[in-house]
Amino acid sequence: MEEWKPRGRDVVIGGVPWLARIADKARAKADGTIGDYIYPCPIDQRFLAEAGLSAEEFMNLATSAKTDDELVNAFLEKSKRKDWSSFQP
Repeated sequence: MEEWKPRGRDVVIGGVPWLARIADKARAKADGTIGDYIYPCPIDQRFLAEAGLSAEEFMNLATSAKTDDELVNAFLEKSKRKDWSSFQP
């Protein structure tokens, strides 16, 4: 069985760097399948701080979204920061 891995650090969805990776990790944490990965790691914490969301709030958002489009829309609606183009993970 292959070890689970989140999407790569360079994957950008909806113009938001890191969103795909942090969402994968939040979902895996909720499912109990995260393995050796850490949610929220220091980069996750910085990302969430800029969004104005707690790790628990984001986990709820990520696990509720059925698609990447739903995730992006829900995240941008709740995020304090609207322009993520300059975010460097």
